[in-house]
Amino acid sequence: MRWRRGTPGKKTRVVFATDLHGSERCFKKWINSARVFEADCLVMGGDITGKAIVPMVETADGWRAEVSGNTRVARDDDELRDLRDLIRAGGRYDVQVTQKELDRLGRDKELQSRLFRDAMVRSLRTWFEIAEDRLPATGTPAFFMLGNDDDEAVLAEAGSSEVLRYSEDGVCELPGGHPMVSFGFSNPTPWKTPRELDEDGMAAGIRRATAQLEDSTRAIYNFHCPPRDTPLDQAAVLDDELRPKQSGAGSLLGSVGSSAVREAIECDQPLLGLHGHVHECAAVQRLGSTLCVNAGSEYQDGVLKAAILDLEEDKVRQWQLISS
Repeated sequence: MRWRRGTPGKKTRVVFATDLHGSERCFKKWINSARVFEADCLVMGGDITGKAIVPMVETADGWRAEVSGNTRVARDDDELRDLRDLIRAGGRYDVQVTQKELDRLGRDKELQSRLFRDAMVRSLRTWFEIAEDRLPATGTPAFFMLGNDDDEAVLAEAGSSEVLRYSEDGVCELPGGHPMVSFGFSNPTPWKTPRELDEDGMAAGIRRATAQLEDSTRAIYNFHCPPRDTPLDQAAVLDDELRPKQSGAGSLLGSVGSSAVREAIECDQPLLGLHGHVHECAAVQRLGSTLCVNAGSEYQDGVLKAAILDLEEDKVRQWQLISS
């Protein structure tokens, strides 16, 4: 069934964040932004799971962990809670092990993979619980999707939430009568992440998503990958060993976004494009009448980067990029 326009409102304030990569601190800030910024709607772009686990090793003095190059020791329950919070703030997952288990972990890749997967599932379930605890009082709907770094099987195991709604399986109607379609895949990257497609595959997936709309002029395209050849997609060019290439002026930059995303936006001219993927490119750019936004990401420092956007009928009345 094709989506039909709802009753439009006067104004819709959207708080958009992306690429949280498991940072529980950033996630809580995003949830709290519903109240702080009086948001009508929260939208989270892809790449929601973390990239590393941090073993907390049992010793005679307490639980020891290496965090950002520093050795931390938790000697009681309060310090252990603080250590866990510190690890999770930067998008890493804490795992308690003995020294014997740590030695085995270093040798057993299958065990590493299983612990990592279990940690991602637990983290997502915790995020659902946080949203279900804090959002109902605000009445603010919230939506999320996966990105290219995320494994669909992890979400399937974690389950779902009626409060924090998965947006990649259809059209979501935001307050104010704005339909949103979401697409979390990216074009190929050097890291061969779980959800990558060539440009033909990207175009086909985007067409399937947008075909559900009768009219794109009031729509939001929540596409994880940014449009190619814009200020939203500039990243360091890497050599065969994944090291940044250098020029006389420093690191050589190039476009890493998707041409299929750009073509869809230029053809359909939706009201708004929401993007992420390239963490260092917090930027705003118009493609025709469409305002395209990359909120950027500094998840590893526990800093939430977000875009606050006020939508009014068929225009973006105002926008602001923030860090908190």
